[in-house]
Amino acid sequence: MTLERGNAFTPVASATMIWPWGWALGAGAATGAVSFLLNMSIGSGLTTGIFFFALVGGAVALIGSKGDRRARRWAGQYPWKFAGAPALAGGIGVALVTLLTGGGLIGGVFAGLGTVALLWVILGLIGTVAGGGNR
Repeated sequence: MTLERGNAFTPVASATMIWPWGWALGAGAATGAVSFLLNMSIGSGLTTGIFFFALVGGAVALIGSKGDRRARRWAGQYPWKFAGAPALAGGIGVALVTLLTGGGLIGGVFAGLGTVALLWVILGLIGTVAGGGNR
């Protein structure tokens, strides 16, 4: 994808261009390990890790200063559109882990939808409040 003037960004393109992999992986691994140790459940640890991977990654991408300037500006102008990409990724991950660890199809669908909704609202609010600055 070229970044010339006039080309439209998409939530996925802007999320991948400014995604803070170190912060996201660190938060996901740390919270997943703590959740696993507290619950002694692989499913709980994985879903918690996926949730915080998407949450911290999306939040740091919105308020951070690294990555492509045009992608950060787009994410700041359209925080609710941007929030959709990390929320959808987190929701799909949680749904798959829930399905594969014995939660069933209905449990996986509802866990995924709940995760998508929660991440979308949190990241959209963060982007609205803190991410709309002039970049």
